[in-house]
Amino acid sequence: MILEGVKLMVLGMAVVYIFLLVLMLSVMLSAKLFKDSDARVSSDTGASTKSRRDVIPVIAAAVAAYKAKHADDG
Repeated sequence: MILEGVKLMVLGMAVVYIFLLVLMLSVMLSAKLFKDSDARVSSDTGASTKSRRDVIPVIAAAVAAYKAKHADDG
């Protein structure tokens, strides 16, 4: 009875280990496959030319406009 439980435990652990191994390999393979396509997409869009300093005034203006619009709500 105990030997059957040990066999079942080992079999279950082996199945989980193999599943995790296959999952890890598939994630690593997909990372390698899509790494080149991500580099091409980001270089083609031209979004890399903008820095964070270009975005800060836009966010500040949006927050100021929101506060001005909803000043009498609070």
